Amino acid sequence: MVDLLKQADIFKDCEETLLKQISAFTSVENILPGQILLKEDDETDYDLFIVISGRVQIFVSSKFFADDKEENKTIYTINPGDNFGEMSCIIKKRRSASAKAITEGEILRIDGNKLTTLFENNNAAGYKILKRLYASLYERIQNSNFMLRNYLI
Repeated sequence: MVDLLKQADIFKDCEETLLKQISAFTSVENILPGQILLKEDDETDYDLFIVISGRVQIFVSSKFFADDKEENKTIYTINPGDNFGEMSCIIKKRRSASAKAITEGEILRIDGNKLTTLFENNNAAGYKILKRLYASLYERIQNSNFMLRNYLI
């Protein structure tokens, strides 16, 4: 499990002892095309996911912002080594988007409650990982801003 965690961008440069701790509450799951991995507006699942192989689509539903027919709008595609589900994992709020497997593959599911407890008990490790999570969020927000600007102009 430690070797799989090392493949994730957010765990690069983490010490082996920390990765062993995280592996204790991490599981490997096989995914199939079309499989829903998390649902927008869910307030019960705070797990963090890392794609080991395959691709995952992050999308939002129009039912949350329009009265007309429901459509799904892709906002991001997650590739191997990338993570998703981090916002709800850290702040324990409802999911802001859904995730669906595009291809067959494998993901790591990290128990979000146990991960944040680890961060609270090991501030240095928490800071290091949170800094990487925020860097990935920054990149996604920047891409969203470019897409929004192109849509508005």
